[in-house]
Amino acid sequence: MKRAALERPRTLNTWRQHVVKHGDLTRCVCEVQAGRFRKSQRAGGCGRPRCWLCHGDKLGSLPTIRVRKGQARYREGLAEIA
Repeated sequence: MKRAALERPRTLNTWRQHVVKHGDLTRCVCEVQAGRFRKSQRAGGCGRPRCWLCHGDKLGSLPTIRVRKGQARYREGLAEIA
């Protein structure tokens, strides 16, 4: 329970952002469930790991910055040898 108490301000902030995103048009079950956003659910994200809009880089197999740096170092190393 200590961790939940420590994370409460961040959780409430994320929940408020989510409720503001909905606006006045729709009612959502999450409007009365502030604790739902305690663990890593973003206000702007949908929470689905297979969503192309939120995770297009992962699903499209685009390399991360770390991988691109490694590839560049590898190419530079091969150029120095040759």
